[in-house]
Amino acid sequence: MSSEPEDSTQIHVQTEQVFASLAAYQHALTSHVDWLQSWYSSVLNWDDQARPTPGAGHCRFTAWYEGAGQSALADYPAFAELGQLHSEIHAKAERITERAADGHTVTTSDYESMMALVLAFSTTAQELERDTWRTLATVDALTGLGNRQTMMSHLIGERDRAIRLKQPCCVGLADIDHFKKINDTHGHTVGDRVLRAVAEALRHNVRPYDVLYRYGGEEFLVCLPAANQEAGLLVLERMRAAIAGLNLTSATGQPIPVTATFGLAELSADLSVEESLDRADIALYDGKRGGRNRVTVWSRDGES
Repeated sequence: MSSEPEDSTQIHVQTEQVFASLAAYQHALTSHVDWLQSWYSSVLNWDDQARPTPGAGHCRFTAWYEGAGQSALADYPAFAELGQLHSEIHAKAERITERAADGHTVTTSDYESMMALVLAFSTTAQELERDTWRTLATVDALTGLGNRQTMMSHLIGERDRAIRLKQPCCVGLADIDHFKKINDTHGHTVGDRVLRAVAEALRHNVRPYDVLYRYGGEEFLVCLPAANQEAGLLVLERMRAAIAGLNLTSATGQPIPVTATFGLAELSADLSVEESLDRADIALYDGKRGGRNRVTVWSRDGES
């Protein structure tokens, strides 16, 4: 599919890179623990012929940390703290080793200060991993958009904010037309690439403060804060045109036409979020029945 936008592939790659970064991080932690255990054993069983090496040479965590500076993990506050604690542990180990080499025993104070650093490092390491998994749990791995797990809490918050500020707010649902036919004709791998391309087309045509979600399957949802139906219609029409303008082809060069149908409804004080989503869904299927590849606004009389 040579015409697929590069950014849509990058979204998927970025998510995969986070998983790869986590795996590398866990290997680095294992190396650090192995080094620490070896160092403890050497210091407690000091032998002038087999002096322990407290530096970073036998601990691969340092190399991982320096190489991970541009990774997704570096965005978390715990990342910088972890690097600092790791440096302090090695510096402390160096001082204790030098004291042992000079014939001094490891004191209770040495042991307690080292253990305090080790425990702080362990706590921070767990925090970094927890934060990363928490972020991954809110993202659809295929498209890089928000997933349904966090969508409802966000929509409830936007509805409450719209009511409090007395501002309009709309939600739009999008459904790729004849997506089953795409999967049946070209296979699910191509279907996934189409989903990523559509997600990227949507991403490039929202306002800076709009929020996109993968609603499920071939459906997407966009929350449009401070947008009444007229403004929301303009945004969804721009999205619709962008999807219809995608120039996608199969591996054999066969064109893959892609369009989507949209339904729009308002979030309001008179309705729950679920009821507003139902209205957007009704509008969407009115558009499907009306010929697809169009934006339909929910209306009270059922005629959008």
